[in-house]
Amino acid sequence: MPTPTELAQAFKAAIDQQDAAALTRLAKTYKTLYDRMKGKLDSYLLALSRLQNPTKGQVMRMTQYQALIDALESELTKYSAYVEVELRNSVDGAVEMAIKQTKTFLEAAGYSMPQSLPKDAIISMLGFLKEDAPLWERIKLLSKGNTQKVADALLEGIAFGYNPAKTARMFENVMGGGLTDAMRMTRTAQLYASREANRAMYVANEDVVEGWVWWSSLDSDTCMACAVEHGTIHSNDESMDSHYNCRCTSIPVVKGYDDKIQTGEDWFKGLSEKEQRDMMGNSAFDAWKDGKFELSDMATRRHDDVYGEMLARTPLQDLIQN
Repeated sequence: MPTPTELAQAFKAAIDQQDAAALTRLAKTYKTLYDRMKGKLDSYLLALSRLQNPTKGQVMRMTQYQALIDALESELTKYSAYVEVELRNSVDGAVEMAIKQTKTFLEAAGYSMPQSLPKDAIISMLGFLKEDAPLWERIKLLSKGNTQKVADALLEGIAFGYNPAKTARMFENVMGGGLTDAMRMTRTAQLYASREANRAMYVANEDVVEGWVWWSSLDSDTCMACAVEHGTIHSNDESMDSHYNCRCTSIPVVKGYDDKIQTGEDWFKGLSEKEQRDMMGNSAFDAWKDGKFELSDMATRRHDDVYGEMLARTPLQDLIQN
């Protein structure tokens, strides 16, 4: 019979696959958007190359510049609508998978008929998805915010005298920020919904589920905040409020089913000094070795307009001051 840890690993692999598929779709759609912009970018660069020492004012009055910026805002507005659809679909799939995961956990522990909840009922309980929630406003800002960043970068290129080739590279790099934002929002919503769906199932089965354990991958990509949370036990009424892009999940604490999980702190202490330095950073590692803070102090909470309290790594300055 698989252990809860093995089941958590299997679930994480499945959710990672679902996540990768969503991010691939976002990237492909964004590339199409960028390809549609290349013609207007080339027209702008050609017109720019014909000017001797152009000023910002001259550039802002150029027909080609305004056409580029207007087209970019229009394309990003369309992309924002696509991101919303992709995000909702990703959340839907993540909740469905989480319901199945919890049932599998409980069945593995010997409970053949665990209580279940309708997928739509769980989704309706997710506050960050309500129609007036800040998440949707943040998605709308993808268009104006990233268009302004590109416009500012183009004008900055004029101030620094960038040639057309360098300006084109800068345009591509700055435009990439829109894709990064879209991926970050979609991935976080998907994973957050998955964790909350797990917890809703724990509550529905409180007769056998006493709480949950924070489970992290514990690899070189794990942040220190998640590493020290790994293995900590929480009550069913406590949300797993992790950070953006967090890969962690939870394991139910089932009555009569004891699966010992090594704590993240014990795991970290067993690493080599080089591995510890790589994860912590040299300054934090030296301060920790000097006894200026405990490993558990590296996890704190920060407020986020979309998700409320979220896990964060404690800044080194705060660790030393405390």
